[in-house]
Amino acid sequence: MTVAASTSQQLRPLQFTAATIGLVIVALALPAVLLLGGPLDGWFLGAMLWIGNWLLALWLGRLAQGLDDVMAVGVSGASFIARAWLVAGILFIYALRVDETVALTAAAVFIFAFTFDLIGRTAIYSVRAKLAAAEKAAAAGESAE
Repeated sequence: MTVAASTSQQLRPLQFTAATIGLVIVALALPAVLLLGGPLDGWFLGAMLWIGNWLLALWLGRLAQGLDDVMAVGVSGASFIARAWLVAGILFIYALRVDETVALTAAAVFIFAFTFDLIGRTAIYSVRAKLAAAEKAAAAGESAE
């Protein structure tokens, strides 16, 4: 058990980094948008949409943890699609009614943050799955002895 606990402790910085990489991308997008002459309003809109999406994903993820596997996958999948459609709809309406440049800038900020966040979440899942398999194999090896 000491090995599993120390491995878990060693992975916490990696998990934190992977879980918050979208926030880092949003922050890095600000100077990029400004250097490219993009509207600050576009960065702000994209950042707020992504942060709202991220917080909703975290909340729904915690909600799904208490469900059986089939329901958890359903909630996660449905929310993933619904959140994407909601953001796309907001940006589409904003482009039509308010300002296309701001909406396009917001879409770029959102897409980059969303993509890197998805990569981070996938990395976390992969590492956790490998650790679980290693712990299961170690427990099976200990019980065989």
